[in-house]
Amino acid sequence: MRWKFIDQFRGFAILGMIFVNVCCEFHNSPYWLVHHQYGFTFADFVAPAFIFIVGFSYRLSFMKAIENAPKTTVRKKFIKRYIILTFLGFLYGFFDFYVSVWDALTDIGISGLLLYPFIGKNKFFILFSGTIYLLVYQILFSFTPYGNWLMAHSIDGGPLGPLSWVFILASGAFCAVLFEKETNKISLSTLLYWLIIGLLLTGLGYILTKPLLFSGLPFTQRGMTASYSIFSSGLCIIALSIFYIINEKLKLTVNALTTMGKNPLVLYFLQAILIFILKISIFDKIQNIYLSHFISAFVILFICYIVAKTLEVKSIFVKV
Repeated sequence: MRWKFIDQFRGFAILGMIFVNVCCEFHNSPYWLVHHQYGFTFADFVAPAFIFIVGFSYRLSFMKAIENAPKTTVRKKFIKRYIILTFLGFLYGFFDFYVSVWDALTDIGISGLLLYPFIGKNKFFILFSGTIYLLVYQILFSFTPYGNWLMAHSIDGGPLGPLSWVFILASGAFCAVLFEKETNKISLSTLLYWLIIGLLLTGLGYILTKPLLFSGLPFTQRGMTASYSIFSSGLCIIALSIFYIINEKLKLTVNALTTMGKNPLVLYFLQAILIFILKISIFDKIQNIYLSHFISAFVILFICYIVAKTLEVKSIFVKV
């Protein structure tokens, strides 16, 4: 059975990522569509959403694979997959190991490798492993020069960022463990479990920013601090629950999201190429035009959708 809410959530994450990536290039984009040193806007939610749903699918595909193939074969398959994704992330960032490569694809690749030893374990062990990685990252960020260097020179956690991103990946896998026994519909208990865990993580992430027993953790995607990773993971779980209710219970779907969600790797590279073409062609001429950021984003989204729809019609799904 193919669950609509998974494709819809993935499509939403891809659509949001493309929209934000385009708008971030324009200085007149609204506050909520741009990344900032500190704080949390919609722009800071789309990458966690993308990585979270990858973690969700990671667990499901892994468990299905070990039912049908020897463990050695499965191990080689998944390790190879995440090594390839890491390399593609390096390629996407033009091998700029200070800044550009530390985007979603590289973080997915390295985080997938970090989580692999635990992806087949029980739900609490998966989340615990992600928490340990996150704790190690936060210690390095807060108690070594790494944090100051990162905030001045890199993005999204920099070279050590996957230690934090893996918590978001593990959160997705954690939710998948609760889901994998479901057949025709998700039980009310599973849905409530998701919502409760989501609310708890969101609340914990927020509390960690407050000066209680310590000075409070900075809240930043650039720094990938624990407060940000935990907070965004909670929001992703809540969003997943909402997508399930809308898509599976209310039977409301946006077909374009499903289409966008079926070829995320192709669209990830396509939007980067289109943004590059925009920047070297007419960008300087339209930079200050009213609503140019929205118009450019919608044009690039439309092109991406046409490509995605064509691939879907031809049953072409590019995966590694």
